[in-house]
Amino acid sequence: MMRRSTVVRVRPEDGTGLSVTLAVPGYRAFAFTATALRVPTATGELLIEAGHPSCVIPLDIGPFTVDAGARTWLAALHGGELRVADDEIDIVAATIEFADRIDVDRARAAQADAAHRLEHDRDDRAALLALRRANVRLAVAARVHPSPGARR
Repeated sequence: MMRRSTVVRVRPEDGTGLSVTLAVPGYRAFAFTATALRVPTATGELLIEAGHPSCVIPLDIGPFTVDAGARTWLAALHGGELRVADDEIDIVAATIEFADRIDVDRARAAQADAAHRLEHDRDDRAALLALRRANVRLAVAARVHPSPGARR
């Protein structure tokens, strides 16, 4: 039997921000407030701010940014779904890696492996997706720790 975790939604004190819940299957959901979110979609980056119209949007592979006042979080997001209703945002991410937790060496190895697989089969969809994920992870990590041997 699957256990449900209870998440208490956090409301912005001044009523002008977003109440966000981020869930990843297999992990406990995380609730927080934000002033803005930037999420990857199939048509490009989407900016979500207070007053955004209600919608349900599939998420793509790409950088995910949370602006929370003076603090900004950056992550590599690998698909999922975003729901917006009355400044309440629910994100179910297939996978997410926050920039400061990305293992650069592992991402480089995944990038090299995917590139090698594509050399042998240009139509290998799994390899194409793996390469996109690795490239996003490396780009996101570089924005947080730009040194060559960052976070090994």
